[in-house]
Amino acid sequence: MRTTLLLISILLLTACENAPTRREDMLAEHPEWDSKTVQLIRLGYLNQGMTMDQVKAAWGKPCWSCTGTTKGDWGEAWEYATQMVFFDKSGKLTRWQAK
Repeated sequence: MRTTLLLISILLLTACENAPTRREDMLAEHPEWDSKTVQLIRLGYLNQGMTMDQVKAAWGKPCWSCTGTTKGDWGEAWEYATQMVFFDKSGKLTRWQAK
């Protein structure tokens, strides 16, 4: 029983995304990002105007996404565990708010 619990714990931990590693991997893929944005991503913060890739670098993959709208100035909304993130039609972050 103890061995089974240990194995389950290890599997759960290895299945979880490692935020610092993900961030550094994505930053290495995008040397063109400015230093202010890089610093915010490393801290896990968002800033209005970030691209979708920059938001993924800072916060990881969303729970799901929804594209398109006929009203409003946004083009896509992403849902995270406690937040909603909104992008305009060009893919720039416009706002985020608690669910």
